[in-house]
Amino acid sequence: MMLKFNTARQATASAEDILRQAFADRIEAGRPLSAVFTDSQRCGAVGIAGLPLRLPAIQELLKLPAVAALVPVEAGASALFAVNGAGTELALYIRHAGRQEQAVVLPEATARQALELLQAAPGWAGTLNAKGEHVIDLRSPVPGPHFAVNLLLGNRLEFPHPLQTTPKSVVDRTGGGSFRSHAATQVLATRWDMRQEENGFPANRQFYLFEDGEQIFYSADPGAEGIESAVCRHSQNATVITYRMSCGLEITRTIFIVPHSEGLPLATEMQRIEIVNHGEGDRRLRLVYTGMFGSAAPGALFEDVLYSNVIMQGGVLQDSTGAVAAVSPDYYPEGGRHDLRFHTMIVHGEDGPVLPREYCVSYNEFVGTGSLHRPNGALKLSSILHRKGPGFFAVAGELHVRAGASAAVDQLTGLVSDKSGAAWNETVLEEEVGALIARFASRRSAEAALAESLGFVRDYAKFLQVSSGDDSFDLFVNRNLPFQVLYQSFVSRSFCQTQKGYREIGFREIQDLYASMYYFVGMGRSGLVKSLLKEWTGMVFELGYAYHNFFWAGKEPGKWSDDALWLVQAVYRYVMLTGDVEFLDEPCGVAGQEATRPVFGTLKAIIVYSGQISIGRHGLPLLDFADWNDCLKLDDTYLNGPAKEALYREQLQQTGGVFGDSLESDYSESVMNAFLLKVAVDELSALAVRKGEQEDADDLKRFGVKLRERIQEHAWKGNFFARVLFNRYPDGEYTYLGAAGDGMSADPASDGSYFLNSFSWSILAGCADEAQIAVMLDTMKSHLMTPYGLKLVSPVALGRVSTHTASDEYFPGDRENGGVFKHACMMAAAAMFKGAKQVSDSALAAELSRLGYWLLDRIMPFKTMEDPFAICGNPRFCTQYNNSETGENIGPMLSGTSTWLTLSLMEALGIEYTEQGIALSPILREEQTEFSYTLKLGSSSYRIRVRKPEGFHRMLDGTARLTLDGRVLEDGMVPAADDGFSHEVELTFAG
Repeated sequence: MMLKFNTARQATASAEDILRQAFADRIEAGRPLSAVFTDSQRCGAVGIAGLPLRLPAIQELLKLPAVAALVPVEAGASALFAVNGAGTELALYIRHAGRQEQAVVLPEATARQALELLQAAPGWAGTLNAKGEHVIDLRSPVPGPHFAVNLLLGNRLEFPHPLQTTPKSVVDRTGGGSFRSHAATQVLATRWDMRQEENGFPANRQFYLFEDGEQIFYSADPGAEGIESAVCRHSQNATVITYRMSCGLEITRTIFIVPHSEGLPLATEMQRIEIVNHGEGDRRLRLVYTGMFGSAAPGALFEDVLYSNVIMQGGVLQDSTGAVAAVSPDYYPEGGRHDLRFHTMIVHGEDGPVLPREYCVSYNEFVGTGSLHRPNGALKLSSILHRKGPGFFAVAGELHVRAGASAAVDQLTGLVSDKSGAAWNETVLEEEVGALIARFASRRSAEAALAESLGFVRDYAKFLQVSSGDDSFDLFVNRNLPFQVLYQSFVSRSFCQTQKGYREIGFREIQDLYASMYYFVGMGRSGLVKSLLKEWTGMVFELGYAYHNFFWAGKEPGKWSDDALWLVQAVYRYVMLTGDVEFLDEPCGVAGQEATRPVFGTLKAIIVYSGQISIGRHGLPLLDFADWNDCLKLDDTYLNGPAKEALYREQLQQTGGVFGDSLESDYSESVMNAFLLKVAVDELSALAVRKGEQEDADDLKRFGVKLRERIQEHAWKGNFFARVLFNRYPDGEYTYLGAAGDGMSADPASDGSYFLNSFSWSILAGCADEAQIAVMLDTMKSHLMTPYGLKLVSPVALGRVSTHTASDEYFPGDRENGGVFKHACMMAAAAMFKGAKQVSDSALAAELSRLGYWLLDRIMPFKTMEDPFAICGNPRFCTQYNNSETGENIGPMLSGTSTWLTLSLMEALGIEYTEQGIALSPILREEQTEFSYTLKLGSSSYRIRVRKPEGFHRMLDGTARLTLDGRVLEDGMVPAADDGFSHEVELTFAG
């Protein structure tokens, strides 16, 4: 037997190719075609031509038995369905191997059924409505795992530790997903599965309706008989799902997280279920609601599921009548007894709120020999408390819905925790759940809580509201982009549809605060920003390195070399935005000690560590385990922070050196870290001036000059800045990574490997001169540009210098192995807009501007709707990267993309806060002649209108006139005052 192994990337011919060859006269070149193979031999295909865009139409059509029966079964035979331009006629053509094409007459009923499906196909991806909400038909196919997902965020901004305790949820289009409270603590269980579409346990947030002993509805089965329509609407911080049933019922589910109030549980997610009876008769319904509580020891799920079950038992909180106030599992280990999960159901009856009188805590008992879609045990719940887990729950209540009336049921799932900052005692569950029931005893209370939640999000987004003339762009920037930045500011990259492990808050993810601080200060919450900055500052050690990640405690100190450097930029932005120079003198904690020091002292320690101590032979910062690019693990014998500190202090003792001498080593140096250090040095120098520390400012300025000289001397390699400098090869086999001649290209046709961040940060740091920018631009176009954006890196053979670089684990075009990392692309766009403002050559400036906007257009998530089944990303939220070969937006959903997209837009719009005010220096698209936006600063607002002729224009060319409230501003600075007034700013470029 001869066997041959085939893979997806080796396939030479697609089903599309077969049909285009077999039916060349009937398929218009370049038009979308949906096709699949007829069998595993892959010699024949069946498909549909005449589609307006790429769609999985043939897969859906073949689900119709009458259509599937028409497909030829002979080997090598192919079939083509062709729909006319109006979508009103359908033809079928079949070609058997070696024979002439044959037209087949379709049965009228089959054609009608198929056309009905195809006419709906262009709308399968849903729409983005006038509020930026994603509206989706639940009975349509989904392009990708992230596509139809929403993110929800609670609000604990007025309570202790909001960075750690703000609750968050992932909600898919049928209401599934999971829910977390503080840090990574699960409330509704996350599900670990190879399917990216599975975020939470399937029972989460779902419910059944029974009538006269028969199941008439299941919320997770929108295609069931009796459901006429099922539509999901994902909004900013809420999801609404509506079903219309042929029996006259209309069911609406509204899912959101309750904003926190004093005395309530730390985290509470609500699902308001409203049932309207459009029929002529009264309805008596039974509602059964289900979910799965998260484990108190989720790590054990990987090793010992038995342990996870036997450490818990069923529990129920009841009122004096025996009604169920909450189902709440009881954990035996002490560590699990301070995070108490619960679920409460409140039926808003005609005579007031009613609590359920049935419950079930056994999944097996509930499902029986049926299935989750059709359980055997839902007609009567046992109310038995079982001695072990898992934490499944079901509660049931009775509804009487009169004709023409409605009924409402509130489902409240949450967590009572000692992390809330409130007093902890043995009755805290009873007290806080009791307060919750009292709070939502009125039917109107849920509506008020939802309005509060949505109102906060709207207020937050007011910092920047744009009016560009492009409705899709405006809706994204005004509504969805700020919400993603807000969400990431509190959960970092730790929780979304596929990011469901226990990745903690990364220190470098303080970058999210770079963007969100403008929104918080815009709504008058500068104190919140300051408290968040201090929480990060307290994660820096005395020597100047930082914990790499943290929740309640820090981990991996000094392992990644870039972490602490990002803090300086955050503090600089805050001080320039608010003028709060006094913040620099405020005491903050020192990691690993009980001591405190001023914020300014921490920032200086970071500069000393990264600029004097932890440096290599060329005077640039060491790479350590890795820097911003986690895959650049090039030094197998790296030292983490404490080990390096111990070695350094030993070196000083043995050599008689002084503190500030460099560590002696042959470790590699990170050029990106050198650029980050240069930014930090320049910004700390500016802060020192504002603080009145002129000596520090002068020292930092001199060091900045010296650092730039080192970078130019050692890192510029003729056509690009290197990414890493090697010191451990005495024979000089490898001396650098990331430019022509490095000997590291995995592409034989390329003269070297190239890293996008070397371009971006050389400009952002002010290190690249104009000639170097022009050369790098050409190099980048040759080696990094794809139709879908700029690659993070060209093909590179890191295995030549390391044994454990994670990039080698990815296929070419994915993630760090040549994927279009959108986070890095937005850093590049910010650099391009900055360069466009500063270079003297106007042609180069215009080219930088065009490329910056080209990148923005490839990152904007709403562009997904132009070709959703090919692009596949979420149309409201940025995903992490695009595959550079297919353009697919693969995900995950959380990354620095939304933050750096915001910062890129601010750079393009010319929004830079300085000591003197807003330095307004916009770079608009060449075709744009007008752009307006409003900035909010506390109680004040600034409406800024930019006008220009077509073509490239900028402030440097000296052709602009700037006015504030009609008064000409000669210095180009707009005073930023929180004075309670609305101001009009006009910037006009002459022709």
